[in-house]
Amino acid sequence: MASSLRLFQRVVKQIHCYQRNAVSLVCKRHLLSEAYSCKEAWKKYCEDPLLSKESPTDFAYQIRDRLEKSGHVSAVDVNILAHYFHSMDEEEIEFMEDILSKFNFCQSSYPRNDCTSHAIAMGFLTAGHSKSLLNMLTDTKNYGIIPHHITLNMILDWFIKQEEYGNAAKLAYGSMLQEDFSNPVNTLLSLHATVHHLLQSKIEDLASPPKEKDTGEEVWVKVKYIKFPYYDDHFDIRDERFLLGKTLMLLADAQSVPVPSQLRIALKVTGSGLFHKFPQGLACLNSVASSDDASVPEVALNYFSDCLEKVEARDPNEPEVELALRTIDDVIHRLLPTTDEKQKYLSELAQVKESLEAKGKILKDFDFKQSVVNFVSQTLSSYENADISTLKSLFNQWTEERKQEVNREIEEFQKNTRIEEMKKQVKELQEQEELLRYFDLEEKLRLKFLDEDRATDKGLTISK
Repeated sequence: MASSLRLFQRVVKQIHCYQRNAVSLVCKRHLLSEAYSCKEAWKKYCEDPLLSKESPTDFAYQIRDRLEKSGHVSAVDVNILAHYFHSMDEEEIEFMEDILSKFNFCQSSYPRNDCTSHAIAMGFLTAGHSKSLLNMLTDTKNYGIIPHHITLNMILDWFIKQEEYGNAAKLAYGSMLQEDFSNPVNTLLSLHATVHHLLQSKIEDLASPPKEKDTGEEVWVKVKYIKFPYYDDHFDIRDERFLLGKTLMLLADAQSVPVPSQLRIALKVTGSGLFHKFPQGLACLNSVASSDDASVPEVALNYFSDCLEKVEARDPNEPEVELALRTIDDVIHRLLPTTDEKQKYLSELAQVKESLEAKGKILKDFDFKQSVVNFVSQTLSSYENADISTLKSLFNQWTEERKQEVNREIEEFQKNTRIEEMKKQVKELQEQEELLRYFDLEEKLRLKFLDEDRATDKGLTISK
């Protein structure tokens, strides 16, 4: 009765999910074509006999038990399990996330498997758990899920379709951190997501919350060594303004798609302002001012000016924090422009603005959002076919690789079983040999022990 009720609840849930998706397809923008996801090819791929389990839940518990007992599980087992994530119940999400987190620290999880990442992504999206998927993708330390470009594009498109541009932008930040905008579709979707997120956000809301000042007493603790805080201005970035700004700057320099000149300049100028790379932004503006035909959109100039005017300037004479008390926040603070530098940047900006206005190089009617939408929508379809062909061939490749891995696991299991059986037989033979030779060696053993005892007791006599 309970199982029937659960089945009924799942059916109702899927119907509601289908109805919700049906409505969203009508009213929300969908950038990628339906053909991009290769649904029919994916459906056929999932018919692989190796992916058929009578009880996926029991299989998941077996994997979890092995992880907890030995800390090891084969990659192919997790790969097979990932293809059942689409049927997850609400209460099973944390359980599956726990398995993926534990597996991430297994030696068998390397090298990363694009097939497993794709199955995880498709499963979580189909089951309606996009937020959980996003949390795992952005927490590479604990989950280590780095999807293939095509998989990432499907996830990006899903968030864009839902108009969740902030979440889509987080995925674009990941591509920026990998310094990888080599896939044209990924570049276009990242561009669409980040610019929409920029235009829908207030810059001050993107900034990290100010650090609370510690008003308590200093407590000194003896330690073995002092950690030297280091900030690499890349992987250590936590301020979303900087993440967004650096992503826009990398998108401006992307070689995978022909970004229009005006849009490229807008991305560079806006990005350098958000990322607080004011010398680079001013260099770009001066380049526009000295060129024959280039121009800068007013909206980008305003973003740059606003960021420069609001940036916190530090006192150049302020003492540096003691090494023992220094934190990464103190290192970041030292990267801020000094009061003199900020004034210099403002003066240079005023001069270049005057030059741009005098030459009529400021585009006042540039629509940042519409320019991106037009460029992406007109360009995207020309790159889809290459990815579709790649994905279909990947399905065949993943099927063959899984088959080979399963066969290898079976051979390894049979080999270990034979070795254990041989060890058992050798042990039994040794025991039999010792038993048979005991009577032959009994007299020698008695004499050996007698000699050892006489060495310690000269008056020892032994009678039979």
